[in-house]
Amino acid sequence: MREAVYLKIKSLIPATIMLVLLSVVFSVNSPYFFSIKNFINIVTQTATMSILAIGLTFVVIGGCMDLSGGSVIALVSVACGELLTAGLPVPLVFLAGLALGAIVGLFNGFCVAKLGMHSFVMTLSTSIMVKGIAFALSGGGTIYGLPDTFLCLGSGKIGSLPVPVLLVLILFPLFQVILGHTVFGYHVYAVGENARGAEMTGIRADRVRVTAFVLAGILYALAAIVLTGQLGAAVSTSGEDMEMTALACLAIGGVSITGGRGSLMGTLLGCLIIGVLTNGVNLLNLSPYYTDFIQGLVIYGALFIECSRVLLQRRRRTNRGE
Repeated sequence: MREAVYLKIKSLIPATIMLVLLSVVFSVNSPYFFSIKNFINIVTQTATMSILAIGLTFVVIGGCMDLSGGSVIALVSVACGELLTAGLPVPLVFLAGLALGAIVGLFNGFCVAKLGMHSFVMTLSTSIMVKGIAFALSGGGTIYGLPDTFLCLGSGKIGSLPVPVLLVLILFPLFQVILGHTVFGYHVYAVGENARGAEMTGIRADRVRVTAFVLAGILYALAAIVLTGQLGAAVSTSGEDMEMTALACLAIGGVSITGGRGSLMGTLLGCLIIGVLTNGVNLLNLSPYYTDFIQGLVIYGALFIECSRVLLQRRRRTNRGE
């Protein structure tokens, strides 16, 4: 138990150092960076990506990949916009949006876990199909005039705290408990580490992966509702390529892309790093293209650390004669 906790803490060290260094660099070069107001701004700007990343973390630690998150955001946003303009009540539309995300997640999970399709290729196909449906529903346009009661999850405030920030502060610890301190979370790690070995101990790997995909779909839908509120409209191109940024957050935070290793705390650190990068570049009035370049370097660094860890682990096993 102590060894597992030590390994989790150790995996967070590179991302923590990276976050501290970036914060120091940007605070030295901008007097506005190191403030509570700017921190809230960073979390608000990255809220949608953070919620998406929570769901993606369960799928990736479970040993699969999901490239449909951004397209699900677009589909749910447009579908909710159409239902709202048709006069349906806000609570019903909210539940319908979450249900739509769950259905896409169930479809992905069934095809991957039950039919044996490769998760990378399968979810890429889902992404293309779902994006096409979103464009067909909206005619490639934007749906305006949505009620404030629906938009409040993205644009509302409770006191001085934006609702998206409050959602992130609630969801991360909640799902960290689910992943790190429940039977389901243990099964996710076990299946991601060795699906066949997990099944030999009585764990239903297919059921675990389907559940992870459904959970991810629901969180993608919630991210869509938050983003719709932030934009003030349902946009058919919303969420575009957001799943790739979320994957970058996972890699930076020490979540193994091959599964079985990582934590939501690492995902949170990865999201903060990406948010700090974007925010810092904006405060310094640099071209936004620098953000992509620096983000790419950071991802390379995270992947280098991950590959070095895997190679070192293999060398140790070879030396022990395993």
